[in-house]
Amino acid sequence: MKNSIKSSIIISNLCIVVIAYITTLALSSNITEIISIKNLLLLLIYILISVVLNSIISNLITIPLKKITRNMNIVASGKLHEPKHLEEYVKFLEIQDLVNEYRKMMALINKNSFDLNGQKSKTEIILEHMADGVVAFNISKKVIHINKSALRLLELKDVDYTFDKILQKLKINLEFDKIMYLPNYKSIETKVTVGSNNLNIVFVPFFSDKLSPMGVIMMVRNITENVKLDNLRKEFVSNVSHELKTPLTSIKGYSETIMNGDLTYKEILKFSKVINQEANRMDRLVADLLQLSRFDYKKVSWKKMMFSLDTLAKGVCEKMKYQADQKHHKLECIVTVKPPDVYADRDAIEQVIMNIVSNSIKYTKDGGNIKIYIGSVNNNAYFKVVDNGIGIPEKDLDRIFERFYRVDKARTRQMGGTGLGLSIVKEMVEGNNGTIQISSKVNQGTEVVVTLPTKINATNK
Repeated sequence: MKNSIKSSIIISNLCIVVIAYITTLALSSNITEIISIKNLLLLLIYILISVVLNSIISNLITIPLKKITRNMNIVASGKLHEPKHLEEYVKFLEIQDLVNEYRKMMALINKNSFDLNGQKSKTEIILEHMADGVVAFNISKKVIHINKSALRLLELKDVDYTFDKILQKLKINLEFDKIMYLPNYKSIETKVTVGSNNLNIVFVPFFSDKLSPMGVIMMVRNITENVKLDNLRKEFVSNVSHELKTPLTSIKGYSETIMNGDLTYKEILKFSKVINQEANRMDRLVADLLQLSRFDYKKVSWKKMMFSLDTLAKGVCEKMKYQADQKHHKLECIVTVKPPDVYADRDAIEQVIMNIVSNSIKYTKDGGNIKIYIGSVNNNAYFKVVDNGIGIPEKDLDRIFERFYRVDKARTRQMGGTGLGLSIVKEMVEGNNGTIQISSKVNQGTEVVVTLPTKINATNK
């Protein structure tokens, strides 16, 4: 059993007193003097003096040690404690050295704790503001950290969760131990759907400094937009393939028929006309695709200038008059308020107006009314094309600018459209810092409004 400093000092001093007393008596030859009351009383006084001195000396040593021990217990419990009132108890150089070293240790602990708390705070801020979700599980499968993005993406409430409960909710069949003992730098990845979101989830183990497994981290990323873009890409490739295959099939069939011979001149002329129409259709499609590709890769050089929007619109109206007359439409260009000159690419805006008016002519029954309004609002010039055509269903309005999207595919192909016209129009308008909006009702008509920056806005940029 280990003895305390205080008891050790008392025992040592008592031993010294007893030894000194026995030595004194040994020098005495008279046995009566050895056992006299006077000598015994003297021994008792020696012992009392020794006990008092021992108590004083031991307190001078043990009190600062006890206070240091108390402070260290407080630090061990997780609370930083500034050592105070130690100097007043220190009477020995050795204890002073111990107190000084203790103060240095506490200063270092405080500094490291401050740095650690700062790093922890930064990490927590980063995790809380990440778009990706992060969930950390300890070795007991309990959640030790989960950020707001994870709660939102996984549709979890802020309550206690475990690994098994979360995976059961996500319908993921995966064992915790299988992840825990993965080789270094390995992970398990899976994809799930939660609500309207497509999520990519990655599980990785994390280790201590001694490379022993401590738990699992679950990282959640919202890939809904990526999935949507991937689906659009697949749909785009499918549409392009279909749009090219249809005219190619016609060209191949009619050309093979001509090559087989036994046709009259009128039949050859008729088939050749069909081949030419299909070739023109392919040419328009390829030209539109190349134009969209230039938009995508920012290879379009806009030749912006100041020009009169009402003059341009009236010119387009004259050019489209013949096409409108073919279907007995009444095409008008009305200037409600003469707008300031616009700052844009004149040729591009002319193509925009022609494309929109052309669509109105195509999708308005014979004898319809098509009006182009020109005006100004909030220092912006605008033109508005209004028709009383077949209209667009409300469910299709949000997708009307998508490439190859058609409300009525059969009808659009029959009229020679590529399904890319409105996509090109939108790219041109936005490339010239303008906006485009479409509103429509089935069997009542469609209204397209395009706003463009004017000279006033251009000079302010």
